[in-house]
Amino acid sequence: MIDLNFLSGVYVLLTYFAAAIFIIGVLIKIIVYAKTPMPVKIALTPAPQTKAGSVGRVASEILLFKSLFRANKPTWVAGYIFHVSFIILILLHFARHFIYHYHNGVVSLPSWYPLFVNAGIVFGILMFLSLFYLLFRRMIVDRVKIISIFSDYLILIILMMIAIAGLSMNFLISASALTKIDNRLDPFINGIATFHPINIPSNPYFLVHYSLILILVAYIPFSKVMHFVGVFFSPTRYMTDNPEEKRYYKPNAKDLSL
Repeated sequence: MIDLNFLSGVYVLLTYFAAAIFIIGVLIKIIVYAKTPMPVKIALTPAPQTKAGSVGRVASEILLFKSLFRANKPTWVAGYIFHVSFIILILLHFARHFIYHYHNGVVSLPSWYPLFVNAGIVFGILMFLSLFYLLFRRMIVDRVKIISIFSDYLILIILMMIAIAGLSMNFLISASALTKIDNRLDPFINGIATFHPINIPSNPYFLVHYSLILILVAYIPFSKVMHFVGVFFSPTRYMTDNPEEKRYYKPNAKDLSL
């Protein structure tokens, strides 16, 4: 490990701290979800009557947001665009790291790399616009506004700020400054992953973007973003509607069994 400057030392500690909160928090949530008593069948009808049907139902919710599509199509469009854009952006960030690592930095990047960068910009814009619609909807639709709490607005604002900060790196700084960030980011990420940290890129636009990502990562276990795990433990989704064919019994709910 090289000697870290003060700023890098702070960000290295914050990175490990955020990662620890995320991992421990998600694991605790999973344990809580798994131990939550489910004494009765509460499948949301019409519900499948076979396990294969239940798997298909959960898969359709995860991949297609089927119930949201039936309930509110404009919200489904915005929500689906956001989730797809967000996932693709995460994958693009990981892919970018491996591309830089494989091609030894900016000097030998493949000719198609600008298309890769442009794809990130497009999905970043789509992510921001979809989040803006979802936030605007919470603010003006009375039936949504009345059930919204501070955390509902906070997570949308954090995600929008991440998108703005990421896009600003492509639109508000010079190509040479962006190249400098890219050259230093790959070894920084490798250092974090191998527990041999080095100095972080010091560009203020990057630091804002990275800081917001750390805030998001640390906040996820305490937010409704945990639905990416909770959907697998939702009895209204995964339960089969066969109480007459098969008696439902759970040991952690034995006091309520007949």
